[in-house]
Amino acid sequence: MNKSVLLRSSVIAFGAALLVSAGSAAVAADEEHGTQDVDVNVAIEEAAGPGALALTVEGADTTLVEGASTALERTFAGTLPKVTVTDTRAAEDVPAGSAWYVLGSTSDFVDAATNKTIAAQHLGWVPKLVAGEGEGEPFVEVGGDVLPSEPGLVDQELLYLADSAESNAGGGVFSATADLQLVVPADVAAGNYTSTLTLSLFE
Repeated sequence: MNKSVLLRSSVIAFGAALLVSAGSAAVAADEEHGTQDVDVNVAIEEAAGPGALALTVEGADTTLVEGASTALERTFAGTLPKVTVTDTRAAEDVPAGSAWYVLGSTSDFVDAATNKTIAAQHLGWVPKLVAGEGEGEPFVEVGGDVLPSEPGLVDQELLYLADSAESNAGGGVFSATADLQLVVPADVAAGNYTSTLTLSLFE
């Protein structure tokens, strides 16, 4: 740690100590003459309007860690942050036969320092439903496994409302994640690579 960092830390700590001392003196000098509570109430009505279909992702990044590599291939694994589809629409507001689906597409991995790339096709996934959020619904399913090879993660289904009699039921919260796997040749160039995995909800 250099001197400038040490000095900054000392100044911050000293300022905090001054504030604590001043606050203690103020409390000691004041005499309490009564206390009154205030209840805070709020009335929340049923939401107006037809509701909505929305996508959220729990986290903006994930890191792949090297696992079962061999002399010929290096393997890196991780987990996709939880992806949730929330449908607040009433059944009568959903057109008959409509269905939604979440697609995932990834870009090439790029090392910003060297501009070296790893083709997107080297990343695959194994989707799975999140326990307690949709796994009991017979009309919600995850997409198939995608191997870390051609074509890779390009417009691949993660989660979707299946084509069934209940497809247009409306309402519900459904979540999925996926085991991610990157497999590259053993002679891949060292570096810090980044890719963007885009998740899109369609109906």
